[in-house]
Amino acid sequence: MRCSFTSTIFGAPIPVGKTVVHATNNEADVNKDVAADVAVVGDAKLVLRQLVEELDRQGGRPTDSPTDEIASAKRAFLAEWQPLLDSDEVPLNPYRVIRDLARVADRTRTVITHDSGTPRDQLAPFWETLIPRGFLGWGKSTQLGSSLGFALGAKLAAPDKLVIHFLGDTALGMCGMDLETAARERIPILTVLVNNGLMGGYEKHIPFASAKFGSRYLGGDYAKVAEGLGVAVERVTAPAEIVPALRRAVAATGFGPGAAAESGRPALVEFITREETRLSKPW
Repeated sequence: MRCSFTSTIFGAPIPVGKTVVHATNNEADVNKDVAADVAVVGDAKLVLRQLVEELDRQGGRPTDSPTDEIASAKRAFLAEWQPLLDSDEVPLNPYRVIRDLARVADRTRTVITHDSGTPRDQLAPFWETLIPRGFLGWGKSTQLGSSLGFALGAKLAAPDKLVIHFLGDTALGMCGMDLETAARERIPILTVLVNNGLMGGYEKHIPFASAKFGSRYLGGDYAKVAEGLGVAVERVTAPAEIVPALRRAVAATGFGPGAAAESGRPALVEFITREETRLSKPW
């Protein structure tokens, strides 16, 4: 596997009794946290190409295509989660927001990134990107608020793309004032905020403070804050308004047909959601 194998609570555990082949471009990773049976130090693309060539030479490369098996597993996975993706509940379910966002965005011309926390865990399994670098994932890192800066950079690097960052209210609390930078410099990114009024999962880490002082709970009208910073805003509380609001916000950024006359502005859509604790994990 090409990775650092750094031990983390955010990573899937390695099953016991497996042969570990560790490919990395940094020798410091080898045997750092996981003992490797075979270690290969080199560029991932070159190493994988050489492994395939060696399999072909030895005649050990599988001849059966796994396409049907993968498609079947994907259908079963989506069927399990479809009730959440199609949910009409109020407050909104964040999975419904993700479903509708994928339908509104032209994913052949979209770059999206997540933030830390639960929104990352909700977006990553269900956003199917269609182009290289269409999904900027940053895995197990936990710097709340980083997605805004990443989105600004992505838009400057790819001005012809719709650039979205998907985050929660805790993350926006860390970076929201920098929406003024986007407005002042006319960097028209789209901020998709799922606001459930709390820090997801923190009751496990600060149980006493949460129970006695409500420390995990947040408040405020983020749409009003963004509007005051010069951003085009929408605030959505009903499922039927998700798609129309997203279409208006995309148009406000100057992207695609129907773009507003005041195109080129950053836009924010604040979705008032429930706390959704169900997450897709491989373990």
